[in-house]
Parts: sequence; structure tokens; C-alpha cells
Amino acid sequence: MSIRNASERDSQTVRIWIIDPDKADEAEINNTAMIPSVYFRYLTKRLFVGGEFAVIELSSFPQAIQSNFTNQGFWEALLLGDHKYHHLHIISQSVSFHGKSVASSQHVFYGTSPEKPYGDKEVSLRLPTGSPMSIVWGACTPYRALLLSDKGTFMTKNAFLTYEEMKVDPGELLMPDEGYYVVSDAVLLGNGSVFHIGDALFWRDNEDGILRRNPTKLIDEGVKGLSFRTHCADDYPLPEFELATVLAWTDHELYKGGKNLDWTTNSSYMSNILSLPKTATILNAAFGSHPASLSALVMYTGSVQLYLLTSYENEGIWRNRTLWSRNVLQGPFQMLFVSAALETLLVWNKDTMLYSFHNDIEWRYLQIMDSSSISQEANGSHIHHVVMDHSRNMLVKMENNVLFFCKFGMNKLFRLPTWNDPGRSVVLYLNQKEQIIMLTMLDGGLHVQKYPLQMEIRSAMRGEVHDCPFIGFTHNMNRPVYYVDKGEGIELWAQIVNHEGKNINVTLSRNKDHVLHITERTHFESVHHLDTTNKTFYIYQDAGYRDITNNSDLLWNSSDIVSLELVPTQVDNSCNLPKEQISHFFVGCPPNRHIRVIKPQSVPCEMHTFHNYTIPGFVLSNSSKDLLVFYDWKSFGCVLRIHYKDEFRPDIKLYDGETFVRSVDANFIVWENFNRKDYYFNATMRQVACLHEAQTWKSMLVDEKRPEEAWGPHNYRSCFVDNSEKLGNLDQPYEIMNRSSTNYISFSEEYTAIYVFNVKIVDPNYSFCDLRAVFAIQTYGISVVDQLFLHYKFLIPFLITLIILCFIFYRYTSIFRDMLQKKCV
Repeated sequence: MSIRNASERDSQTVRIWIIDPDKADEAEINNTAMIPSVYFRYLTKRLFVGGEFAVIELSSFPQAIQSNFTNQGFWEALLLGDHKYHHLHIISQSVSFHGKSVASSQHVFYGTSPEKPYGDKEVSLRLPTGSPMSIVWGACTPYRALLLSDKGTFMTKNAFLTYEEMKVDPGELLMPDEGYYVVSDAVLLGNGSVFHIGDALFWRDNEDGILRRNPTKLIDEGVKGLSFRTHCADDYPLPEFELATVLAWTDHELYKGGKNLDWTTNSSYMSNILSLPKTATILNAAFGSHPASLSALVMYTGSVQLYLLTSYENEGIWRNRTLWSRNVLQGPFQMLFVSAALETLLVWNKDTMLYSFHNDIEWRYLQIMDSSSISQEANGSHIHHVVMDHSRNMLVKMENNVLFFCKFGMNKLFRLPTWNDPGRSVVLYLNQKEQIIMLTMLDGGLHVQKYPLQMEIRSAMRGEVHDCPFIGFTHNMNRPVYYVDKGEGIELWAQIVNHEGKNINVTLSRNKDHVLHITERTHFESVHHLDTTNKTFYIYQDAGYRDITNNSDLLWNSSDIVSLELVPTQVDNSCNLPKEQISHFFVGCPPNRHIRVIKPQSVPCEMHTFHNYTIPGFVLSNSSKDLLVFYDWKSFGCVLRIHYKDEFRPDIKLYDGETFVRSVDANFIVWENFNRKDYYFNATMRQVACLHEAQTWKSMLVDEKRPEEAWGPHNYRSCFVDNSEKLGNLDQPYEIMNRSSTNYISFSEEYTAIYVFNVKIVDPNYSFCDLRAVFAIQTYGISVVDQLFLHYKFLIPFLITLIILCFIFYRYTSIFRDMLQKKCV
């Protein structure tokens, strides 16, 4: 498979074909081949004839992308968006050929450029001598990572397929005596890197590589720690609100920063979100289990008790709770929140690990099989760092390179086989494919190798039986993010099979009860000492609508994120089963959702018949002069040609991107883009049975408001509800339409015309999205002869009258002249 720039702007083309790894060449194995070899072209064609197909699923895009098969022996699919990085999942059909079938696969493609060559003035960035290596990566671009070591900082743009040392230009800063800058931590942003040097934060831009220090942009003194979000905030959209990517703290203050830093502006990058009294000290901070939450670990003066302050970014309210009420751990501390419906926290110091479930309802220590401490099992070594993938496989790496494993939710750690000598400098990196990469610093440079986690797990746990065994757990909740609009729902199912008498069930936990409603159905079977539980969950949103029956105000109309966790549990709650699925439900406007006005089958659509047209001044609502208009084909699209006698009502469809969702049956309004007033609504308020005077454009366009802002879901009021208002004038045109109404638009019968309409959904209960579209209409059917006839019909009587008057005048002057010429008697 290969990816290349397509001729169409902001798109890329993917080529897909089938290979046998045992017979493929290096280019095909590494995804750098442009066309298939002869054998694989033949193999792909044969499987295509047998019914094979390829469907692409992007981790950043919720919909599947279909591919087309070409005569060259491969499929092609078009990916919209100009991305430097693509993570593809290719789903195949179950087709067999000579006893072999095609496996679904995932592929990653990079479009990165190398760093500019360094000169003599650039210097290294290093950890203090003897420090163990550490690694940071981009939250939305995990293939980009920084490896910090006491030999230098190394940058990769392709998950360590290649790497190079990152250096900085001191710029206006003083050159350090060591000849390099000593860093303690770093964060990788989209357009640069933030380094923790001494007690301040410094910035290195990707473009110029200059190291900068500025108290307006970054914290200039007293910095105690720095952390970053490990899950991409772009996956959790909140309208007009950007979730933070970076946290930094001093002893008494906590700050947050976004995914990019613009050094050219005067605004600050980091904003203060928490200020504590001098009696409280911040020990650590991290992003929480919920995408919008973050927490600070705090200890108060004179107390040995630890407290956790937690807040949702979009709320700004801090909540204080006790971390642990028994034996208190001694710092320094590290902490990691596990993605879950309810806050799930992992805290550790050098020797001990502690974790909590369900908003700190349960606390447990992680212990070794024989109940000895982690440090004792590792020959007195201390915890170096912890890595956890999305499946909650957790690796605990000790400073002497001893590895422990557990599935988060189990309380036992299993020691894995040793891979490196105790004296080597090793760090673990989780790439974008959820693969563990082991990075080892050797005298000859950095050694990169994949760590076979599953094989090592099976070896270490051989013969072990988990406390809560089950045979199978399957479900269809497999997306990281689901989108739920107003009135919509999603149905999910789950099945668990276990031995008879184990009393294992499936539960769906959530963190916000007021946003989503969940109904469930359960079907239970027991056959041959095996219990099977099937559950169906229907998740829907109907809270916070405006009640259009009494025109009450909106109760809840803001977007929110709800975390749902699907987990097998034992009925008596004696343990947590180590296999779970977490998804986030975004309640709000789904991305790429929009409406279109669909052309009726009987209506032709014409393109490029003109570019300019004139609107007569006497049909404009705000001018007495003719208006010359340039028709923007790119924005307005083709023109629908409507006979001037036809009744027209827009047929509106709702789409997600290019995927049809449903026909729109909600109330909508239209207005002409250039203020024409020569179109009409056929029905009056009385004819549609309004109980009082309805809203009209005349009543809504007050205070010189623009049509786009004057009328919409935020201020829509129904006229079909008796709200004790006075009746008003019901003989006015009713200017609101919907799919099933009898109201329609009619056009001028005196002349052909072009209308550019805006349409907007005004029903407040229909969608969180601002749904509007533009369409154009050109009337026809009024012949030029008919228009001339009308002119002649008025002109001929006028000419006859004028001739008669001229004749009468002539006769009068003749008679008067004759009378003057006669002599008086």
C-alpha cells in the first residue's frame, strides 16, 4: 500500500493491495512500494473476483471510507484533508483463496521533513548526569516523540524509525557553563517544545530552533513540575472551547496551556487555573479520567494527609477529596489517571503503587504474587516509569530494567522475563499502533526494538488462574468517540460467557447522569454448564429541550462529554474483571453535520449559464436602484430552474459529511440573499390555524439586525400554542415552513428572475448544530412575446386617444382660425 499527494487539493489517495509477507519484498513490507508486483497483482485480482473488498477506517474519522478497484490490480480510496500523518485500519471481507484468507490490518504513513542542519552555535539539551532516560510524545501525534537522556535530547517524527539529536540556538540567552542546557522535563506541542530548565519554562520553536524565555508567555520562576495530556484533545470537541494539553505548577499555583504556542503575539500561553494558600503545596498534577477533567495532588502544612483537587475545564469548579485515609505514602509522587467513566487513579512513589476505582470508592495496593513489595522483588531497585496502553495492559519498569505486568483492575503484578542488564539505560515507548518499543542507549547509539508484550505475558502468567474467569466477552462499543445530537440514540450490545455459578454480569457505567438516558434489555441462557448473558443498551439524549408547547426557556443546550465504560463485573463485587471498554459520548453538534436543499426530480439544474445578473430596484426591499450581482457558483452551486407557476417548498436533507442521515421534518425559514421582495408565501397565519400572530421577518428584523442573527432556534416561538397573547393580525403571510406543511413559495408572474435563498432550521429541539444552507432558483415560462403584448395592450389605447386628441385639437384650431379670418358684419 502507498499514499501519495493527489491532484485534488486537500486530499490524498491510498492504494491498497494484498501481499503474502513470506513472499513480499522490502518495499511492500515497509509500505513504500507504489504498485504491486506481478504476483500480488494477480493475487489481488483473483481475490477481488471472489468478493474481496477493502474498507478504510481512520482513527480520527468515525465513518468508513469505501475504495474502488482499478485495472492495475489494486484498490484506491480518497482521503479528504491535508494531513502529514494517517493511521489507517483496513477492513477486509472473509474470502479464502487456496486455503488462505486476507487479514484486516493497520498502517501508518508519515509526511515529515528532516530538521534543518545545525551550525556551530547550537547546543545540546541533557538530563542531569546519571539520570534515567525519559520520553514524551505529542498527544495528537504519538509518532512524534522526544527522548531525554544525559547524552542529549533525541527527536523522532516517525515513531523511531529514524531519529536525530535536537539542539537549540541560545539566541539572547547566556551560554551555560557546561556547554549544554540541563533539562528536567519537556512537553512536545504541535509547533514546538516546552522545556523545564532550572525553575523556569523555555520555548523552542520548530522553525528557527531558538531557545527563548519570556515571563509573559511562560512561567518564569518557581516551576516545580510539568506534565502533558496523553490522549488527543481533538477527539473530544467542545464548541468554542479548547481542552488543555499541558499542565505546569509551582508550589501554590497550577497553570494550563493549549496544543500550540504563538510566540509572535502578546498574549500569554499559560493561564492560571488554581491558586492555593501558602499552607498548601502542589505535589503533582495530571489530566483526569474524563477528557475535560484535571487534578492536582496537594498536601497541607502540618498534615501528612494527601488531598486531590479535581476540576472540569469547561466548568472551572474545584472539588476537594481525601486521597487515602490509611497509611500515607512518602513522596515524591507520580500519578496517572486511567481513561474511565468514573475517576480511576494510579499513584506511586519509588517503591509503592496505589490505585483507586470509581471516584475513590475502592483503594488497593499493587502487590507481587508473594505479597512482597515491588522494590524487594526488583532487588532493591526503584520504580522508573509506568506505561499503559488503551487495553489497560500496564508495564512497570524499574531502574534496573526489571519489568512487571498487570491488567489494570487486577491487584497482582507478574514479573516478566529480563531483557536488559541492570546497568543499561532503557526506556519504554508506546507508539501510535499501541506497540511497546524498547529504547536502549548503547555506546554506539540508540537501539530500537519492539517488545513482544503478549508473548511475554503468556510466559509469565502460565499456570495462573484469575480470580474471576470468564470464557468470552464481546461487544460492539469499539469507537473512542460517539456523537449524539438532540433526539438521537445509539444502540449497543454486549455478551459475556462464563462457567455456571460464577454470577458474572455486564454493566455500563457513566459519569454524568443528567445528560444521557440509558435503557437496557437482558437475555440470559444456560446450556451445558455455561451461562450466556446478552445485554442491549439504548443510549439517547432528550434532556434540556425547549418545550415548544409552552415556549419555556432552554433548560440545557450546551455541549458536553459523557464517558461510558462497559465492563464485566461479578454480582457480589468481589473483584473487578480485567477487560473493559471505555468510550466517550459527545452530546452536541456532530462534526461535518449540515443540511442541503435537494433538487426535485422534475426540476432541472443548470451550471454556468451566466455570471452576472441585474435585480431591478423596484423589487428590492432596501433600494430604488437596480443592483448588479455577481453570481458565485462556488458558494451557491447550480441554479434550480422553476416554472413561474409552480409551487415551491425546499426539500431539505441532513448529512454527516457525504453520508445521508435523514430528511428534515423540522420548521425552517428562508430569506433572499440580496433582499428581493418579489416572492410570496401562499398561506396566511389564519389559514395554517395559528392561535395568535406568528413571528415574521418584519417583526424579527428590528434594531438593524442581520437576517443570519435575527431569527433562529434561540428565539423561535410557536404560534400554535395559546400563550394568552392578544390575537393580532392573522391575515399576514405565514413565513415559516416545514416538510409536511401546505405553505409554499410563489414567484413573480411578470418577469423571470433569479433568487438566491438562505434556509435555516429554527426548531430548537431538532439539533445542537446551526443548520443552514444556500440555494438558488431561476424562474422561467414567462415569454418575451407575452410581455410585449402587455405593453401593446396599454400602448394602443394610449395612441388612439392621443390621435383623437390631436385631431380634436387640429379641428378646434382650424375652426378658430377660420373665424378670425372672417370680417365682422
